Amino acid sequence: MRRYWMVLWAVVLAAVLLAAGVLPAGAAPQKRITVAEYFVAPNGKIEKKTVRVPCPPNRVVVLGAYPAEMLKALGVEKAVIAVDESTKNKTQWPGYVLEVPDVGSSFTPSVEKIVALKPGLVIEAFMRPELRSQLTRAGIPVLRIYGYKTEVITREIRTLGLVFNRQERADAYAAYIEKQWRTVQERTKELSSRQKPKVYWEYSTGDWRTGGPGSGLHPLIEWAGGINIAADQGLANPVVSPEWVAAKNPDVIIKYAGREYAGWTVSDTKKLEELRRQLMSRPGLKNTNAVKHGRVYLISDLITCAPRGAAGEYYVAKWLHPELFKDIGPEAVHREMFNKFYGEELRGVWVYPSK
Repeated sequence: MRRYWMVLWAVVLAAVLLAAGVLPAGAAPQKRITVAEYFVAPNGKIEKKTVRVPCPPNRVVVLGAYPAEMLKALGVEKAVIAVDESTKNKTQWPGYVLEVPDVGSSFTPSVEKIVALKPGLVIEAFMRPELRSQLTRAGIPVLRIYGYKTEVITREIRTLGLVFNRQERADAYAAYIEKQWRTVQERTKELSSRQKPKVYWEYSTGDWRTGGPGSGLHPLIEWAGGINIAADQGLANPVVSPEWVAAKNPDVIIKYAGREYAGWTVSDTKKLEELRRQLMSRPGLKNTNAVKHGRVYLISDLITCAPRGAAGEYYVAKWLHPELFKDIGPEAVHREMFNKFYGEELRGVWVYPSK
C-alpha cells in the first residue's frame, strides 16, 4: 500500500510540473544531485558551498565563455539553449554559441528572457547575486562555474562531469590540464627568489588594474617562476598607480589582450602591435626593466585563466625562463588541446609577440 501511494504521488507531481511548463510532454521528473561551487578568497583560501542541480540537465543557459568552452570539451553543447551576448558576439567560439539566442550580459542577464526559455539549469560565472536569487525563486537551478579561477578550474570541470554524466571525459580533460601545470612547476620549483623575475600583469578591462592573491593569474605567475609585484596588495583585482608600478620596476610586463585584439576570429597582429607600442610608451612603464629589455607581452585571457590555461601557462613560463622551457612549444600544446578535446584545428591569434 505504501508503494502504491508513493507511485501515485510521483504521478501527481509530474502532472503538476507538466502543467506548469517545467517538464516537457512525456518527460519524467529528473534526478537531482548535490554538487559543489568553489570560491577563491583574496587570501588564497578555497571555499565552497553545495547546490542541488538536475542530472543531466536538458535545457541549459550558459553565461560565460569559459563554462561554454568546458561544455564543448565535455561534448554536451547540444543541451545549451542560450548564452550571454559577449560569448555569442565577441568570443564567437565554440561554434555552437552562434546558433542559440543570447540573454544579455553575463553580469546582468535578462531574467525575463531566461525564465521564458524554461531552462533546466543556468550555469553562470559573473551574475549579480540579486539576479541569481530571482532565478532560484522562480524554481530555476543555478550553478556557478567560474572557469577562470586557476586553483579550482579542474575541480569545476569534474563538477560538470558529474552534472552531465560525463565523468570519464571530465577526468581526462582535467588530468591533461593538471599534467601541464605540474610540468611547469617541477621545472621552476628550485629557483631562488633572485632567479625569479618581477612581473606586472595587467587586465584588458582598464589601465593599472592587476591581479593579486585570489585572482586566476596570481598562481600562473608563481608556478611559472615569477614574482607577482601585486602579491601584497590584499585584493584579488587591485587598481594601482603608475608611480607604484614604476617603483616596483618589473622585469616582465604581461597584458591581457581583449577579444578585438586576440582570439579565434583574429587573423593579423596589427592591433596587437599598436597596443604593445602604447603600453611600452606609457608613463610608469616606459622606464622599467621590462620595457628596456623588450620583455613586454600580450596574451588572450582565453588561454591563461581559462580552461586552455595549460597552453597559456607555457607561454608565460617561456617568457619568464626561456632556458628552462626551450624544448616546449606552447603553440604545439595549444594545438593539441584543440584537437584532443574540442575536435577542431587551432586558428586565430593568441599572443604577441609569438617568439
